[in-house]
Amino acid sequence: MLFYLIIFLLSVGGIIMIIRRNREEFVSFNFAEFMDGLVDDAAEAWHSHLRERSLTFLEKRLREARIWVLKTESMLFRTASKIRGIKERNGNPENGNGASDEILK
Repeated sequence: MLFYLIIFLLSVGGIIMIIRRNREEFVSFNFAEFMDGLVDDAAEAWHSHLRERSLTFLEKRLREARIWVLKTESMLFRTASKIRGIKERNGNPENGNGASDEILK
């Protein structure tokens, strides 16, 4: 705990020294203008670099998810077909709707 207290005090001391050396700049600093400039820079970076990369990333992940869903669907169809084949071999034929052919006659 003492270690963190020393680091905190040194940090505060450094901030105070920076403010004392640049008093005019600190007094004239306008946070709203700074944030407007920061937002403009972030928007420019988004439109020039990040948007295209994020859309490419999203498209790639959606394609992977689609392939996974199709593989899962195929596996479920194969499993249902195997179960249907086992039932038919055991003498319990069904017409696919879950009802026996004898009931429908």
